[in-house]
Amino acid sequence: MAETELWRVDLETAGAALEAMQRDAPRLSAEELRRLGAIANEEVRRERSMAYIALRILLERRIGPAARETDFVRSPSGRPALADGAVAFSLAHTQGLALIALGNDPIGVDVERARDVRIPEARRGPIESEAVALAGGTPLCGEDADARFVAAWVRIEAAAKAVGTGVGPALERLRPERWEQRRGPGAQNAAAPPVVVHDVVVADGVFAAIALAPGETPPPLRALPQSAPAIAALLIEGTSR
Repeated sequence: MAETELWRVDLETAGAALEAMQRDAPRLSAEELRRLGAIANEEVRRERSMAYIALRILLERRIGPAARETDFVRSPSGRPALADGAVAFSLAHTQGLALIALGNDPIGVDVERARDVRIPEARRGPIESEAVALAGGTPLCGEDADARFVAAWVRIEAAAKAVGTGVGPALERLRPERWEQRRGPGAQNAAAPPVVVHDVVVADGVFAAIALAPGETPPPLRALPQSAPAIAALLIEGTSR
């Protein structure tokens, strides 16, 4: 069984180092470069590029230079994977920050900053209830209703990434009318979730979660170094294991 790793990437402080490493030894695939080229907003494009580079570096740390520039295969829902399935991974990013998990399938992560939420109460209830169930009954943390909803949302997103369906089918299942049918008289008992979601403490005002197979313990959160020499040393450490 592959070791599970969870990494925080500060895109602001590590950005210059990541870009320098991409210039010195290109790692992004042609597909990733096309996707980046289609992003009109320069700031968004740069942050996403740095997140992609960080993912490639962490994959290289696990499987060696074969991780460079190779195209990922994608599921019908668009979930990326290595062609040989050597290690599963999940990437999420929000302004200035990325979260990357590597390990065994299923695995999924999501991260968001606190924000105002405009969503009807009827929609909030099923989403928040599902998020609590996915986390084995762990209550949602947050100082107000919007914070609790964002905490629920990242749990739902992490689970959807882990099972490879994307969040759309999950939200369809959680529409109020369908939710009531699931809870109403004669409803079937819900099957056990295929993953368990764990909250991740990243920073104040940031909500994050990782979804793993039931029984798997979430790994400690590690920080990607912020200088090119330190990242290069991390690569050497990984490939020499």
